[in-house]
Amino acid sequence: MPLKWPASVVFSVPTAGNLIYCSGLILARCGSKGIRLKNLVTIENESLLRRTLVTLKKCGKFASIWVATDCNTIAHEALLSGARVFRRSSLSATDTAPSIMAVEEFLMQRPEVNIVALFQCTSPFLALPFIHRAFELLSQGYDSVFSANRVYKLRWHLTSGGVAQAGNFDPARRPRRQDWSGELVENGMFYFVARHLVEEGLLQGGR
Repeated sequence: MPLKWPASVVFSVPTAGNLIYCSGLILARCGSKGIRLKNLVTIENESLLRRTLVTLKKCGKFASIWVATDCNTIAHEALLSGARVFRRSSLSATDTAPSIMAVEEFLMQRPEVNIVALFQCTSPFLALPFIHRAFELLSQGYDSVFSANRVYKLRWHLTSGGVAQAGNFDPARRPRRQDWSGELVENGMFYFVARHLVEEGLLQGGR
């Protein structure tokens, strides 16, 4: 039996004179395996989902803000937090479905959106300056912007014979932290991406 969603609470930002129509999007499904309903876990009596939505709303730059879900409980929390709800299909809400499938599904129903900003609310350190910086880069013509941390970890890997080999450094010349620029590692906090890249099956690319 199909889910019946309550009427959405809508907030939007005027985009007159701005070619960017960016929608914030959170993917939250019922069947998360590690921690059940992890997006509703609370910090100081506030769910991770609500905390993220409040931050996105404070930003003031999104034309619309959505939660894509297959769960009535998550949908209810999203609406109470001022977001709109997009009904996620059972196909895009499986354990094996990649995130981009749900993003593609969303964009097929929202032809006005030319930039989608995908947020992971299990990243509780999302801050407004990060989002503002992403919008600055978009305004400069970038097609995708995503969050990452610079790390200074010396990586090793095992060969097929079980021998450990250095991955990103020379053991004979172990670098000090100040001797190298480290590596950038995605932290999954957010991905801003142009529609045309999503239509190509990508969350990152272009400029």
